[in-house]
Amino acid sequence: MATGKKWFSASGAQGFVTLTEILAQHSNWTEFAMRGKKAAVEAGFAPASAGQLFGAIGELRGNIEEHSENIASGYMAFDALHGHFEFVVADSGIGVLKSLRTHPHFHYIADAGTALNLALTEGVSRHYDDKDRGRGFRTIFIGLANKSEHLRFCSGDHAREFRRSPDMRVIAETRQKAASPGFFCSVRCTA
Repeated sequence: MATGKKWFSASGAQGFVTLTEILAQHSNWTEFAMRGKKAAVEAGFAPASAGQLFGAIGELRGNIEEHSENIASGYMAFDALHGHFEFVVADSGIGVLKSLRTHPHFHYIADAGTALNLALTEGVSRHYDDKDRGRGFRTIFIGLANKSEHLRFCSGDHAREFRRSPDMRVIAETRQKAASPGFFCSVRCTA
């Protein structure tokens, strides 16, 4: 990761790539996704599930490109252990609050917690009235919630977390945290 470009562990169980590297050479995304899917399968995930995880990572990556206004800060990382797969997609851009507030219907939003909650609601996006865009994080979130034991979305000074309880219920909580720029999503799944 110190190279600031891309890195894969010798075992293949961990990987990292910057969005700058992906945009400079699209095969870097292909390599990252193929290595990550292989690591997920070796950790115990079915090939279809591994593919869905990287579909979600690709959707989150697209949100950085479209919304962050600081593409050069974007990165993705994964870590696969026996029975577990974790990934992070993050950037140091404008964050969810500033992004949503660019749409006139959301100019009133005053805090990042409200913005995160709205962004995880179906159809909410700064492009939500454009018929070909603006479906928001909800579809990504639903797919990940069905596969994960812990999801964490952070932006500004708030985090929205979803944890799976032992009885398989999803427990959600939005809380204030130390402020950090941009958007951060971490997902931990169990095979």
